Amino acid sequence: MGISALSDTAEPLSSEAVDLLRAGAADHLGYCCRPSQVSKLYPAIKEAERAGYLRWIGEYPWITEAGRSAIGAPSQAQADRAKLIEICSRRKRLVPDRHTDPRTDFDYRSYHSMNYACTLLMRQPDDRENPPTIRVGRTLTSDKQFLGPKNSIVMQESEGRFVLAVMPAWLIRKAMLPTYPLPFDETDPEFSEAERALWDRLRMICISINSRIRNANRRQPQRYRFGESA
Repeated sequence: MGISALSDTAEPLSSEAVDLLRAGAADHLGYCCRPSQVSKLYPAIKEAERAGYLRWIGEYPWITEAGRSAIGAPSQAQADRAKLIEICSRRKRLVPDRHTDPRTDFDYRSYHSMNYACTLLMRQPDDRENPPTIRVGRTLTSDKQFLGPKNSIVMQESEGRFVLAVMPAWLIRKAMLPTYPLPFDETDPEFSEAERALWDRLRMICISINSRIRNANRRQPQRYRFGESA
C-alpha cells in the first residue's frame, strides 16, 4: 500500500519509496541510501524524485523538506535541534564510579620496599618475531626501552598502544620516563578521541598507583581521647 503526501492532489508513494524516505529522515545527513545501492533502488528513487521528495547531492539521494513532510517526519532544523539538545544534556556523573583496584595493600608495600614506581608509556612498532619484551618509549618515536619480567611488572590495565608498568625508580630516572604523565595535545592528529580518553584514564591510574606506593607503609595515627597521651 502507498502513502499520500500532505497535498490531496499528490499521487500515493509505493512502499519502497516510503522506506527510502524514512531511511533519509533517520540518517543524520539526510542521505537515503549509499551510492552502491542506487542501481538496486533506482525505481523508488526516481518515483520520489519526480514527486519532489528527493534530490541529488553528488552521488547521494537526499531527502527534501517536502519528503520529510510527506512521511510525517520532523524537518531538518527540528532534527538538528533535537540532536543538539541531546548532546548538550550529556554530562559527567557528579559522583564518579569507583573502579575496583586489582592490587592489594601487600602489593603496594612490596613495591614500596623494592623502591618501584609506576610509569605510563607508548607501545612502539616492533618488527621482531616473537619478541620476549615490549618495546616502549615516551612517545612513538622517542628513544626505545624494553620492558620484560626482569625489569618491570606490566599492569593489567595496559591497553592498545599504551603500557602501564611498575619498575625500579632508579631505572625510571635514568631513562627519564614519566611518573606523572601529561595529557595529549588536543591538536595532535596522531591519536583518536577514544585513545585520548584511554590515555586520560590510564594516566590517572598511574598517578594513583604512585601515590599509594609512597603511602604504603604509613599507618593511620591512633586516636586517643583528650588527655590520654599527656
